[in-house]
Amino acid sequence: MCAQRLWPSVQALGRGLVSSRGELFQQGVKAYNAQNFTNNHHTQGHPHNSFSGHENFHWSQRLSHNARGSFNKVVTRSLHSGTVLFVKEFSDSENEHAHAILRSLPAYHATTVTRGDTVNSGYHHQTHHFTDIEWNNCSAEEVANTFISMSQQCRHRPMDLEDSQYSGLCSVLAQSLRLLTDNQLISVLSALSLWPPTSATTTPNFVALWNSLDHTCTERIRKWDIARMFLVADHWFALRLSRISTYNIQMTKILGRQVTSMGPAQLVQFLFYANLSRKLEPFIIKRDIEKRLIDVLEHLSVEELGVISMGFFKTQTFLKSEKLIENIIKKTRESLEFVSDASLCAILKLLRKSVPALQWKLIYGLLDSLQRELHRLNYMCLLQVALLGNELLIFHPQVMDTIASRFAGDIKGLRLKDIERLTFALMLYNYVPPSRPDIFNLVAQELREPERVPEINHYPKCFVSCVVYLTTLGLFPQDLISAALQPSMLNLLSMSRHYSSMGREVNELDWTLEVEGPQNYKGYRLSPDKRAQLTQEYLGSLPSGPSKYLTHQEKLVLDVKDKLGAMLGGPRYLTITFVLPHIQTPDIVFCTNSDGEPVHIPDEYQTLPATSLKQPLHLDPDFKWNAVVIAGRNSFLRNTEDLRGNVEMKRRQLVKLGYQVTVVPYTRFYKRTVRGRLVCLEQVLAEGSSLATKGRVDSAMVQLKGLPDQQAEVVG
Repeated sequence: MCAQRLWPSVQALGRGLVSSRGELFQQGVKAYNAQNFTNNHHTQGHPHNSFSGHENFHWSQRLSHNARGSFNKVVTRSLHSGTVLFVKEFSDSENEHAHAILRSLPAYHATTVTRGDTVNSGYHHQTHHFTDIEWNNCSAEEVANTFISMSQQCRHRPMDLEDSQYSGLCSVLAQSLRLLTDNQLISVLSALSLWPPTSATTTPNFVALWNSLDHTCTERIRKWDIARMFLVADHWFALRLSRISTYNIQMTKILGRQVTSMGPAQLVQFLFYANLSRKLEPFIIKRDIEKRLIDVLEHLSVEELGVISMGFFKTQTFLKSEKLIENIIKKTRESLEFVSDASLCAILKLLRKSVPALQWKLIYGLLDSLQRELHRLNYMCLLQVALLGNELLIFHPQVMDTIASRFAGDIKGLRLKDIERLTFALMLYNYVPPSRPDIFNLVAQELREPERVPEINHYPKCFVSCVVYLTTLGLFPQDLISAALQPSMLNLLSMSRHYSSMGREVNELDWTLEVEGPQNYKGYRLSPDKRAQLTQEYLGSLPSGPSKYLTHQEKLVLDVKDKLGAMLGGPRYLTITFVLPHIQTPDIVFCTNSDGEPVHIPDEYQTLPATSLKQPLHLDPDFKWNAVVIAGRNSFLRNTEDLRGNVEMKRRQLVKLGYQVTVVPYTRFYKRTVRGRLVCLEQVLAEGSSLATKGRVDSAMVQLKGLPDQQAEVVG
């Protein structure tokens, strides 16, 4: 399809999209750095939109060790320009905030440091010019003291550790570390953090020193008490090497067996370092950590609770103790007026993944309390509030409306990721906020802005997901749909293994466009072959086999099928099929005549390919086509009979195709007697189907009693 057929905004976006990783990296990095970093390129600055002066430079990529933000991707214009642009692979802001909390509290003063603050300021500030041979003739203490002295000069005169004049000193020091006392070793570790960051963690002098320090510290770790372990670990944090140092991993292993005897501050600090390594070893008993946390929680501030929550969340360790969850929510609610945004974010992330369904009222109560604080929270925190109820489908309309209104007021300042997540939450709740301006119009308009193109190139999934969520809600911005389905966008999605699941969303978008999209749509579509491939790949499976291997939803579908079949007069009057092949859950289809009596489903319908869109066949003008949607436990918003967004889309699309749709809510059907389930079906079918339901419960009971596999259930 030629670009001339697209809307103007699509043409602009199409020109901006890239189709190769090299071009993607070049365009995205230029925009990202121009918007996020000052001319010094070492500290974050005010956003600006001008990319002037960057387009004609040669760009190259490497990894950097950066004392201010570990493991950044560095893009340099040229080796001689002296200008370095940093693009963060991940943000250290959360870790910096957590560490600042520890540093601010007296309980952690003896076991935490800032960069270089343990180096003795009494060392002489002098420059040495020894040859390699002279370094070899010095004692380990002399070598260490000289290195510390030279390191202190970096406070006033930054030097390059990789300069060849320091190679001999670094080499001999690396070999001499084992001869130093513990305090001398820690001083060298601290001194290393004073040097300006090297271009990578693997540059010769730097890697020789930190690897040898890592090895020496790890060798001595079992001789140290917990306070010294933490102090050394904090020096590794100052170097931004916690995640890859053997020492940090070994320390969390050793201390993981001692959590039951840790004091409150020790438990907090342990989980801070576990967060840095992103893992808790499998042998560490998580319930022991939870039990100890229950004991000490009253002695911790809400900010320390934020540090703990970050440790749990980043190590994918979610809470199991209902008592602990209740206590954390209580403490959080009591502290909402003064808790920092970063700590509240960490707590909300952990609760979202931890709270079980039976405790959903605690989350609703927390949302009630949060409503009063929404005016002061930053956008990252607002987003976590919006996502808090997602796992359990807990919908708080006043909270969502306020957040949507806040986002609408500053949408241009938000990240594409933030916009995508909020759109997801609104789609999940099938909620259109009444506040003005309309948040969805603003989202669509923001996705069209040329300034967003570099960000879309970096995060194509966010763009496509936003468009999919809009169509799920029944909104069809034709230009954005076309942009999401254009070949260059699909190429971007196919480049990363992280986007492997996006085929499902792209397929859903194309099918949704076919079912209920605008008739005058002239934008991009998936090719027939591509859609057939994706539909086959993501097609669900019909429930079958022994009950013990079936999911809750599959058992529910088969149960409804059996009971509905009995009401219709036998299984030959219905079929289980994927009416909408882009949705993984099947539905039950049956037909009636104009009097509401069941009739056999035509063979032509039964033989339709599994991957086809199954529209009602108009072979007989008296035929009424019915689809029964079995709405399982995750189909409704909590404590309501309101369908979640994608289930409502399914119902809407079935109606669009020409079916009369009946929704069977599991809450009214499941765990009832046989007669109770039949009565439930009778009620919902009377509301949504063409079936004449009178007398069908009694006739179904008779039929079910005659079936060997149903007799025990009916009699029971």
